[in-house]
Amino acid sequence: MEKIVAGICDDSRIWCRQAAEILKEYGDSRSLDIQVVCFESEEQLFSYNGRALDVLFMDIELSGKEGACRNGIEAAERVNALWRDCQVVYLTNYLYYATEVYGTVHAYFVLKEQFQTKIDAVFQKLLHQFQQKEKRLIFSVIGKNEIVLSPDEIICFERRGRVTDIHTVRGIYEIWDKLEVILQKVPELDFVRCHNSYIVYFPAVSEMRKDCFIMNNGMEVMISRSYAKKVKTAFMEWALTQM
Repeated sequence: MEKIVAGICDDSRIWCRQAAEILKEYGDSRSLDIQVVCFESEEQLFSYNGRALDVLFMDIELSGKEGACRNGIEAAERVNALWRDCQVVYLTNYLYYATEVYGTVHAYFVLKEQFQTKIDAVFQKLLHQFQQKEKRLIFSVIGKNEIVLSPDEIICFERRGRVTDIHTVRGIYEIWDKLEVILQKVPELDFVRCHNSYIVYFPAVSEMRKDCFIMNNGMEVMISRSYAKKVKTAFMEWALTQM
């Protein structure tokens, strides 16, 4: 990316400045052009009309006006809805929030006291996410033109007889490609074949059960016994990149 626009939303002006300095120093040390925008309230955040944020470092405890979001988690839900491509990183002083943030789409959860030591790990994950959005996968849709998708638009691939359905956030598309061919196109870390009929995209998984995945759209994707061991290993390797 030519430039990363990073927002910091925190009602502490001192912390905003401190976090901004950490981000700028990190960017300089890694030759990353990071533009920092600070918001001291959610009102400032949601009235922002500059270049779209690539990442938002969100404090969980916000003191807003009456009728505003109860906390940063609720504000992040609005961010998810308004700016789909913006990655959210939670910053807080309290570890107990770690179990509460998983109802929102976010990239990382960091204690403020660990921000400087964790920032490299945070950006490794963020840069991977940015690459996923920038990568383009081209498929020839049956009876139509080619479709161009980024990996994060895909939920799973389903083989039905002689055709394959691509389940996406946009809808379902039919292609002729076999799953073996598709596996050669998609990023190995983020996709896994879990059944003779299915390939899933790990970031679209809501829950992994013993014999199936529950996807974010509610779809149930079977895990066959012949693929179970490989799938479990692949899922754990992917999960380690998300921590």
